Amino acid sequence: SEIPKCGYEEHDCIIERTNWVLKNRPEGIPAIKLLQFDPIDVPSMSIVQGGNSPVNIDLQFRNVKFFGLNTAVVHRVSGFGKNVDQRIELDLKAPQISLIGPYTINGRVLILPVQGKGDSNITLDNADKITKNGKDYLQTDDLKLTFKTTRAWIYLGNLFNGDQTLGPTTNDFLNENWKEIFGELQSVIEDAFSKIIQTLFNNVFAALPYHSVFKQGGD
Repeated sequence: SEIPKCGYEEHDCIIERTNWVLKNRPEGIPAIKLLQFDPIDVPSMSIVQGGNSPVNIDLQFRNVKFFGLNTAVVHRVSGFGKNVDQRIELDLKAPQISLIGPYTINGRVLILPVQGKGDSNITLDNADKITKNGKDYLQTDDLKLTFKTTRAWIYLGNLFNGDQTLGPTTNDFLNENWKEIFGELQSVIEDAFSKIIQTLFNNVFAALPYHSVFKQGGD
């Protein structure tokens, strides 16, 4: 392999190797079944929130692209020991991540009804992501991504069937109130992005036994 192996719990080594892959192999690594990760093609993604939330929406994305992992830097890891059931965490930060492509939306954001279908660009600046896994042979069903961001930018094209007044006014409103909107939607956004990253993880570890990723006694 072009990527030298690390020993179990050699966290500095794991950080260095992971950052090398993020920077140098956005197209993926076929030999280990790592799919292209920048951009990631996302066939469908849903952000749905109902009930009594101030942000009550059904936001659907189809055939969108997720950009930004190529610029991410891992700055802390834990786990990666001999026990495959051990909890694993990676903390990483990206200057910017974006989700770009077709969308449909229906619902209400704070006091504003929102309806539309068109092209979208959802961008998070200075995104801190913390990735955690659960048990199993690193086929994880409960990988969880948590986010912090210093700014979210939202553009939804063709709102209200292209209305030239309501569309720009609504986008301005969404961006002026991004913090409240993101706060209300954070958990459903995290769940949606977690599914994307989970697919990448599970694809690799379906092809590679967990222990084969690490240096063994004879390596």
